[in-house]
Amino acid sequence: MKKILFSAMLFMASLTAFADEGMWMICNLSAKTDSVLKSMGLELSHDEIYSKDHPSLNDAIVQFGGFCSGVVVSNDGLVFTNHHCGYRAIQDHSTPQHDYLKDGFFAKDFEDELPNEDLYVDFHIGTTDVTDQILKYVTPDMDRKQREAVVDSVTKVLTDAIDDPDNGIHSAVVPYYKGSKYYLSIYLKYSDVRLVFAPPSCLGKHGGDTDNWMWPRQTCDFSVFRIYAGKDNKPAEYSKDNVPFHPKRYAVVSTQGYKPGDFCMTFGYPGSTERYLSSYGIDHTVECENIPRITAREAKQEVMKKAMDSSDALRIMYSSKYAESSNYWKNSIGMNKALKDLNVVAEKQATEKEIMDWVAKDAARQAKYATMLDSLKVIYENTKERDYAYTMWEECFYSGSDIMQFAISQFLGVMKEDKPNLKKEVEKAYKDIDMTTDKQLFIVSLKCYKEHVPEQYWPEFYKEIDKEMGGDIEAFADMVYGKTILTKPEELKKKTDLNEYLGTDPMFGVALQAIMQLYAMYGSDEAQEYERLLGDALREMNSDKEYYPDANFTLRMSYGLVGGYTTNEGVRYECFTPSQSIIDKYEKQGNNPDYELTEPVYKWLKKGKFGKKYLDKKDKDMHLCFLTNNDITGGNSGSGMFDGKGRLIGLAFDGNWEAMSGDILFDDNLQRTIGVDIRFVLSVIENYSKGKRLIKELTIE
Repeated sequence: MKKILFSAMLFMASLTAFADEGMWMICNLSAKTDSVLKSMGLELSHDEIYSKDHPSLNDAIVQFGGFCSGVVVSNDGLVFTNHHCGYRAIQDHSTPQHDYLKDGFFAKDFEDELPNEDLYVDFHIGTTDVTDQILKYVTPDMDRKQREAVVDSVTKVLTDAIDDPDNGIHSAVVPYYKGSKYYLSIYLKYSDVRLVFAPPSCLGKHGGDTDNWMWPRQTCDFSVFRIYAGKDNKPAEYSKDNVPFHPKRYAVVSTQGYKPGDFCMTFGYPGSTERYLSSYGIDHTVECENIPRITAREAKQEVMKKAMDSSDALRIMYSSKYAESSNYWKNSIGMNKALKDLNVVAEKQATEKEIMDWVAKDAARQAKYATMLDSLKVIYENTKERDYAYTMWEECFYSGSDIMQFAISQFLGVMKEDKPNLKKEVEKAYKDIDMTTDKQLFIVSLKCYKEHVPEQYWPEFYKEIDKEMGGDIEAFADMVYGKTILTKPEELKKKTDLNEYLGTDPMFGVALQAIMQLYAMYGSDEAQEYERLLGDALREMNSDKEYYPDANFTLRMSYGLVGGYTTNEGVRYECFTPSQSIIDKYEKQGNNPDYELTEPVYKWLKKGKFGKKYLDKKDKDMHLCFLTNNDITGGNSGSGMFDGKGRLIGLAFDGNWEAMSGDILFDDNLQRTIGVDIRFVLSVIENYSKGKRLIKELTIE
């Protein structure tokens, strides 16, 4: 009995020990990391994960649309990603008569699969360290602008030597550790990506804003697309003659399931983290980014929600915009709360004290690092008002009214000497604009900016509003929307350019003054150089420890174990949600529209005809979503979750509320990845939607 108890204690200790943070570059995994992976349960060799010489798991992973991740799951180019990643495409094809958001979509044959303008996937070909090639031209006496100019010049030379747009090849040199290292990554882009399957939103978006960033979850957050290519299997622009793409490697799908303590790894394209940010930088993020974002988005979302509730047409039109806005509105709220609850600033300050004590013991270190923290304190204090105003500018002017955004974009295009296809731009931009709603967004955005931003950062048009209209922003909006050509898309389509309106049209006048104010506020980001030095000092002080680079939209893997967690308040959450839990949410909280189920979905769930092969082997139930302690962030949405054999067991789609500070500090005890169980996905495809043809494409073990 003692031996059994001791073994159990060792197992529980191992769960904590292996709660390993990190978004690791798969092209240069160290022997130490490789050893940890093997000890946790990975059965693949490093070459089976990433290889330049033969097919590997790397070849099945895609960056989806530049904002999400996905995984190729068939030899005919089928891609699984999240429902919220495919949401814009699903919306674009939806009408009140064919409401694919509400009812879902299933292409019963290849000919029924729907093309999507501007949607693409990128395959990662390889990554090379080019630090020496770049930094050899950087000297210690350069200021930040000079350094950036040199880096940009060398980067252009490196990428120009590789890029081949006609064949879909493009590259990017990206800074790591805030510019202490540089890597060049090469990608292959396929731009004919078609919608194949979407579940009804009551499954794919179940829980809505109520459950966003929360656990427990029952969201079947997936959608299915297909990559098409030319007949030579190479990238090609959309054509009805294109054929399904055949990948070098696709992912095998597992219905074996998981249990607490099982190994799991994710592959995807995490967007942005600031794990090495200073304590001053964290305070700046809270005050100058999150708070203004929360304030502005609350005002805009109220307008959109009112419009969406008024008709199905407006619900479809604004659903994607609303979802995009509310996602990081709630993220910002959760991050600020978690940073405070978990005393993240105090923890950072303790690390900074340790670093400065280490610096003080060596003259060379003092010469390099002694002033970095004092400099950061001064810089962040001096830029606080400006950066608050800058975030509000983005939220209220560029992301407020759609036609104001269109006007700003036209001005910026003229400055860059772009020559747009105006008809195409108008058709694309105006597809989802309702003028009444847009005018209300214009009004609340202008009011929000004026109310919360100091007068010194106001564009000139506020003086006109105060002088000529007694401060009446609604009267100003009436004048602008009554006179601007931008409320007349049919007239706009007939124009070859808008130069004749740039100096006379009132909305273009508002846009120009907003841009002028933006440039007046713009300043170099001096803090970044000292933040880079702080990171260098940390790594130098702990030279025996591996430090992964912050997320930057490049391919990363993370590893962990399946498992629940206990909150700081003592609430215990298990690692998966059972099928009854989604029914309970609907039946017991039916007045919440986020928990609504359509009648067909509700009947299917009540019958429990999920398919025996998709039930968990142990409890004979359908598992909906599950938890691991993998390390992910925005951009990882749609990332494949793989078991130790490299088989797909789920799709990552969210994190948990208690650890919303995760972009800045990974909490071993609390941070969790939420994934949709792949068996739930397969059951919805096969047993709810009768999508047998898609199931036949997959290799299922």
